[in-house]
Amino acid sequence: MRTITIIILISFFSISTLSAQMERKRADPDGPVEETFLTKNIAGLGTVQLLGKGDLNSMIQHNFGDIRGGIDTFFGIDEGANVRIAFGYGLTDNLNIGIGRTSREDNIDFSLDYRVLHQTKLDKIPVSVVFKGDLGIRTQKESFSLTFQERLNYLGSVMIARKFSDNFSFQVSPMVAHFNTVVKREANSELYNTLLGLGFAGRIKINERKSISFEYLPVIGDRISDTKNHAALVYELETGGHVFQMFLMSGRWFTEQHLLAKTETNFFEPNFRFGFNVNRIFGLL
Repeated sequence: MRTITIIILISFFSISTLSAQMERKRADPDGPVEETFLTKNIAGLGTVQLLGKGDLNSMIQHNFGDIRGGIDTFFGIDEGANVRIAFGYGLTDNLNIGIGRTSREDNIDFSLDYRVLHQTKLDKIPVSVVFKGDLGIRTQKESFSLTFQERLNYLGSVMIARKFSDNFSFQVSPMVAHFNTVVKREANSELYNTLLGLGFAGRIKINERKSISFEYLPVIGDRISDTKNHAALVYELETGGHVFQMFLMSGRWFTEQHLLAKTETNFFEPNFRFGFNVNRIFGLL
């Protein structure tokens, strides 16, 4: 009898403990939606996907010359790469900062992303909204003198995205770009210091590790002469802590203000360049 009593008591406490553990692990049915996109950037366009508090993301971005060179330039690869190395850090779950350096014009950029809305699973909040600001500094030595103020460029963007299902996400990003200095390449070129754009981005999930993403960034209104609307098609592969992105993109830059102002090839001719991004996230806390 004593043995039976001990077994009953042990079973009772085991069940109670297991029940308590299950209650503590129960997920919030209306918690925030995860992985609207895989990374903070697709090819060049930013997304609403932010780093968690204490997370550090290192990113290496490459693209090459356009494919019009054909086999003589190995479809642009022999023309040399444009490279951007960037780091992002999550000060909080809703506030990220970043710094990057692009080899073209030796541009250094400082970014800030702040999330004001985060989509929830039961659609109490139907979309995610992130404000993005970027300040760029052209540090390249010039044949003519530019003051520090004249070397600055800016971006302001509102990123609005919704994850419609486990397999499809879509984002719209109205934005404004400004360059303190623009330079004429031809005598009759039309130049504008301020440009407006409307970015579109989407992600189609193939399986737990693979997805196809795209971005399109048309200029709205006045545009600089001989520039085109940027577009990119991206294949994404997640391998543990890394996300690899291989893409075809028309623009040469990886910052939105430069994609608006300096894209000279039309993706749909077709005319684009091959490139890739490598992302690695480290948890520092």
